[in-house]
Amino acid sequence: MKRAIILAAAICMLGAASPVWLDAATPTKWNAAGASIPSAPAGVDSDLVPGGRCASELRPPSTPEDRSLMRKGWFLIGPYQRYGRTSVVLATSNADGMCRPNGYQGFVFVSGVFAGTLSPHIMDSRTDASISGLGIELDNDKTLEATFARYTESDPLCCPHASTVVSYDIEARGSNFVVEPVSAQTSKNP
Repeated sequence: MKRAIILAAAICMLGAASPVWLDAATPTKWNAAGASIPSAPAGVDSDLVPGGRCASELRPPSTPEDRSLMRKGWFLIGPYQRYGRTSVVLATSNADGMCRPNGYQGFVFVSGVFAGTLSPHIMDSRTDASISGLGIELDNDKTLEATFARYTESDPLCCPHASTVVSYDIEARGSNFVVEPVSAQTSKNP
């Protein structure tokens, strides 16, 4: 019994994304200058490896940033985005039954050096606090926005009731850069 409670608590701390960070007008910062790229969650999803059922949904590596993420166990999804020296890469660790990404994250790089993630937690498709579709926009090489789906328990999986747009600044910290959320605004979806 005690082991089951400890295991459940550990799973909650490691894997469950908490959408609470999106509810603050100014989200708490989680990225640190000079941090290393986080490793993908343990275990390789056989659906994503070459020849796997979902492998066709992946993007092959084409940049040093892509290769850095793959060395950490991530699979590349979505388009590579770049504005000046800033780039954003989406990467996942597994897929659901319809090959939608699960255990994914948005990674920001400046001049090829990791500057932080777009969420404090990995995300699963069609859940609260997940980046919606192609919901990342680089405004310039110092600011970007990401749109997150907001679900309630009564929302159908196709249609979250609201979206939260988070604005980020990319700040210099000594010889490093860090991506920091500066505002979050939620609005009802039409």
